[in-house]
Amino acid sequence: MEHGVMVRNANARATFAMATTAAVYLTLMNHGDTGYTLTGVSVPADIASEAQIHTTVMEGDMMRMRQVTDGIDVAPDNMVEFKPGGYHIMLMGLVNPLTKGNKFNLTLHFADQQSKTVEVTVGEQGKQGGHHHH
Repeated sequence: MEHGVMVRNANARATFAMATTAAVYLTLMNHGDTGYTLTGVSVPADIASEAQIHTTVMEGDMMRMRQVTDGIDVAPDNMVEFKPGGYHIMLMGLVNPLTKGNKFNLTLHFADQQSKTVEVTVGEQGKQGGHHHH
C-alpha cells in the first residue's frame, strides 16, 4: 500500500573524511485527509549504525540538538520541513564518508506500522564542520 505521505528533496551534505555523523534533510508532504506520525528512521547497516530524528532547540544562547522520541505529526493537507536549524535526521556511526553525488536509502517508519523508503542524494559539504552541539 502506498503511504499517504510524500517525500521531497531528501538530501544529505557530503561529510569530511573522519566524520562519524551526518545530517539528512527532506520535506514530508501529506496531501491526504489522514494525519500521520513519523516515529523513526533507519538506514542500511553499510551506511551508518544508527539513524535518529533530531530537532534544534535554543537553550539560553546555545543551539542544542535533541532526539525526538515522541514522533513528528504530519497533519492532513500539511507539510513538515526538515532543514538546518530545525528538524533533521542524524546518521550516527557512519561507515564511510558521504561523498557528493552518492545516493542511499532512508526508511521512514510511521505510527500506523507503515514505512516508506526514499532515496537520499548527497550534495555539497556544509560550510561548518558539521554538528558539534550534541
